[in-house]
Amino acid sequence: MLSKVKSLGREKRMMKLMEEETRCTTIGLLDDGDPIICDFNKDSKGQFLMDRVCNMLNILERDYFGLRFIDGEKQMHWLDPCKLISRQLKGGPPFNLVFRVKFYPADIGNLKEELTRYLLFLQLKRDLLHGRLLCSKEDMAMLGAYIVQAAIGNHDPLVHLHGYASEFYFGPGQSERVENRVEQLHHTMTKGQSPSEAEENFLRKARTLETYGVDPHSVKDIYGSQLHLGFTHEGLSVFQGSKRIQLFRWHDIGKFGYEGKTFFIHAMVNQRKLTHAYKSATTSASKHIWKCGLEHQAFFKFRRSSEITMQTSGGMLFKTTKFKFRYKSLSPPKLQPRRASSFRDKIYQDFFLSNPAQHSTPAHTDDDTNIPVYNETFDLADNEPVTDGKEVDFLDQTEFDNSSLPSPPPRNKENEKHEVKDECLQTKKPEQVKQKPVRPSSKCMTCIKMLLLFFNVLILVSLALVIIVMETQIQHEYLDEIRRIPEVREIKELYYIPFRRWAFKQWKVLNVHYVPFLLENYYQPSKEWVVKQAHWAEEQSYWLIDQSHWVVDKYHWAVEKAQMGFEYIKAEENNPFKKKC
Repeated sequence: MLSKVKSLGREKRMMKLMEEETRCTTIGLLDDGDPIICDFNKDSKGQFLMDRVCNMLNILERDYFGLRFIDGEKQMHWLDPCKLISRQLKGGPPFNLVFRVKFYPADIGNLKEELTRYLLFLQLKRDLLHGRLLCSKEDMAMLGAYIVQAAIGNHDPLVHLHGYASEFYFGPGQSERVENRVEQLHHTMTKGQSPSEAEENFLRKARTLETYGVDPHSVKDIYGSQLHLGFTHEGLSVFQGSKRIQLFRWHDIGKFGYEGKTFFIHAMVNQRKLTHAYKSATTSASKHIWKCGLEHQAFFKFRRSSEITMQTSGGMLFKTTKFKFRYKSLSPPKLQPRRASSFRDKIYQDFFLSNPAQHSTPAHTDDDTNIPVYNETFDLADNEPVTDGKEVDFLDQTEFDNSSLPSPPPRNKENEKHEVKDECLQTKKPEQVKQKPVRPSSKCMTCIKMLLLFFNVLILVSLALVIIVMETQIQHEYLDEIRRIPEVREIKELYYIPFRRWAFKQWKVLNVHYVPFLLENYYQPSKEWVVKQAHWAEEQSYWLIDQSHWVVDKYHWAVEKAQMGFEYIKAEENNPFKKKC
């Protein structure tokens, strides 16, 4: 009987250990289909999950993608591939993540794989759907025409009757006017394009918009105005509502930093070094903006890992944060184009088409975060988004959406100057790259600081204990036992008492020689100076009182003159001789 009970206890303990060692996570995809379920160990790093997802989706250009999650404080984060998953995902399993595009490419032509272009197409269509990719009425109709062409092909008058564009939901602001324009462009402009061509044209059109690749971060400026920051291939964009009010290009930005809830940008503006400060809602949000800025700066500005340095920010002695964006690829991989037709066909059935019985602009809810998405109708001008007379704020809607740095492919010599100005990707030769000295490890420095602090505290506690034992007459069993120890008595007679006598002699010498010297040369002059300053302040106060009396007298004099002037004017008005004249 006892053996059975012991065996059952062992089995339960083994089951608990297995549950603690293996953890389950669900990863949502861009097609909103069935999520990927992965198991990971306690010692697994973020790169394990990223490789698992990319291998299952057969993705070769992995540098542009990442895994995203939301913590308990409703703050979104990107999963760091170099850190343990257990330290990033808090709470109990299952853990929910989503697979999203992290770095939007500056040039669509750099994408060699059709599958990569297709996933970017899904991400941009999702951005348009949730109101992050703002555009005018004409641009929305053009993007919608590309979506319809990629989904159903060429227009067939027998199958596609009038109003078929209402079966698609493109984004907030969709109206009958936009749908009619989509159908018109689908008849003419996109006719004859294959799904891959329509998707590529969609990407090139979306690339021209200001909000392309913007992942909004809500902040406030020094005046308390609500702003949003977004990192793109061009640099850091600052939005107020739907209007971009400032753009810091990567070659103008020196560095980023944060302290508490404040996020700092050190940049060159009009050939002047300025520091811009923005305040976020929480400290974790400020840290998230800082990390996103460093990652995008390393991805789009630098082309070699030797140019990326360790960045430190965050505050005090033991609360600093160190971060370095790491990547593996130093040259573009040799890829062969692959088709993604099966994946595309499945997506269009599940994600693009909506119920025809519904209105063309239904209220939509983001499945990732359960946040209701902005569904006001657009009455757009051709160049500016407007909603019922109100300004559109694309950044009010956020979606629950690490990777290595890809090296761009070789560039043409004719376009070299333009690419350097636009993308800030000018590089040096390998011989000119200076290797910076390697800094000590952060863990080593932290251990040294902790050891020094420990020894200081130990010395102070020891001195306090020696003084209590040797000088005081506190009656306590523990202290009496210490005093009775022969070694303690010997130390007191041989070392402590002679040291105390020497200390008292030195103190007397200081009192005899140095204290009078200090009093004569420093205390007395400073005292006299203070007295003089006090007399001067008293004189100035009397002078101010006299000046105030003089001002009051001048005021009474002015009042009397004004009264005399009013009396003279009344007398002139009542003068009978003047009236007769």
